Amino acid sequence: MSKNAIADTLDLFSKCMFDTMSLFVKADRRKYNWEYFFNSVGLVDKDKKVPIYHDLIKEEYYNNYIFRVSPAFTVNDFNKKIDHIAYFMNTKIENIRLEQKSNKVHLRVRNNNPMNFDYDVEKHKRKDFKIPLGYDFNNKLVLWDIASNSNCHCYVAGSSGGGKSITLRLILSHLVNSKSKRDIEFSIINTKRVDLKDFEHCKHTVNYMSGIEGVEDFLEVETDEMERRYKLLEKYDCDDLAEFRKKEYKIPYRLIIVEEISSYKGNKEYQRAIELIASQGRGAGMLLLLVTQLPSYEIMPNTIKCNINTTIGLKTKDSIRSEIIAGEDADLHKLKGNGHSKLFDGDHQGTEYQGLYIDKDTMKAIIKANSKQNKRAIEAGTSITPGDNNIPG
Repeated sequence: MSKNAIADTLDLFSKCMFDTMSLFVKADRRKYNWEYFFNSVGLVDKDKKVPIYHDLIKEEYYNNYIFRVSPAFTVNDFNKKIDHIAYFMNTKIENIRLEQKSNKVHLRVRNNNPMNFDYDVEKHKRKDFKIPLGYDFNNKLVLWDIASNSNCHCYVAGSSGGGKSITLRLILSHLVNSKSKRDIEFSIINTKRVDLKDFEHCKHTVNYMSGIEGVEDFLEVETDEMERRYKLLEKYDCDDLAEFRKKEYKIPYRLIIVEEISSYKGNKEYQRAIELIASQGRGAGMLLLLVTQLPSYEIMPNTIKCNINTTIGLKTKDSIRSEIIAGEDADLHKLKGNGHSKLFDGDHQGTEYQGLYIDKDTMKAIIKANSKQNKRAIEAGTSITPGDNNIPG
C-alpha cells in the first residue's frame, strides 16, 4: 500500500471518529441524535428505516433506552453494532446490555452508581437450598435451587479464565455458610489439588480425594451410599429424600463435586459410576456438580449429559464451544467480562447475570467456622462454642 493510500485511510478514519464524537457532543443529552447515528452505522432495515427512539427509563444502575423496531429487526442487529454504540455512548462494551421485548429493543447502559457484586455472608445467607449466583441486569438475584427435582445435577463449563473456580468456590462456601451438615454434605474430588483443598477439613465434607488416582474406589463409596439410601426409602415407603426428610429424619443431601472431569476422559469405570449417579441419584439426594472447560462427548457422554438439568455457562472462545455447552443460540461467546454467566435450568432458560465474587479470605473464614477442628467438645480447652454457621466477628 502506498504512503498516500495509508494517509487517505488514516484521514478517513479520523473523520469518522470526529463525526461520531460530534454526534455525541451535539446530541440532546437525553435522547442523543439516534436517527442520524443509526443511519451512519447502517443499522437500517430493508426499507431503510431505523429504530425509533421511544423512551428513557433511569434505573438504579442502568439508563434504559427503549427503541421501537420493525419486525425485520432483532436484537442481534444491535449486537453487530455494539462497538459503535459503545463509542457513541462514551462507555465500554461490557457496560451495555441489549434485550428485545416484542417490538421494542432495550439498550441498558450502566451508569456511574457503583454496583457491589461481592458475596455477603449475612445478606446472602438463606434458609432454603437456593444458591445465589449473581445479579441479572434488572438487579434481581439469580438463584439456583439445588433441591428442586427439575434442577438436580449441574455442570459448570466455559473457557479457561472465565470464572469456573470462583463459581465453584461461591457455591460451596454459600452452602457451608447457610446450611448445617445435617442438610448438605460434600464428597469432593479435587483433581487439580489446589482450588478446593481448604474444604478438606470442613465439617460438611465426608469424602475427599486429591489428584486422579483412586477415583474408581471413591465413586464406589458414593454408589454404595446411593444404594443404602434407596433401601431406606423403600423401607419407609418414601418416593425420594425430600419426603423422607419430612416424614422421618434429616438425611443430608450429598453434593458430589468433580473439579475437572476432563482428567477422566476414557476412564470407563469413572463414567459408569457418574452415569449411574446422574440417572438415579436425584431420588436419593445424591447430586452431581461437575466442572470442565468443554463437556464434549468424549468427556461427558450423552448418557450423562441428558440427565443433568442445570448448566452454568461462562464465556467461551467461539459459538461452537457455546453450542456444545448449552445448545444452539446460547451465545456464551458473546458474554463480556469476568464472571458474566448464563444459567439454564428448570427456572431459567439462559438468564444472563454477573456472578457474585467471593475472595479466599471470606471462603477461609466460612470454612474455619465450620471446620472439623471447631468441635463443640472441650478438646479445644475453651467453653466458647461458636455457632455451626456463624463466622466469628
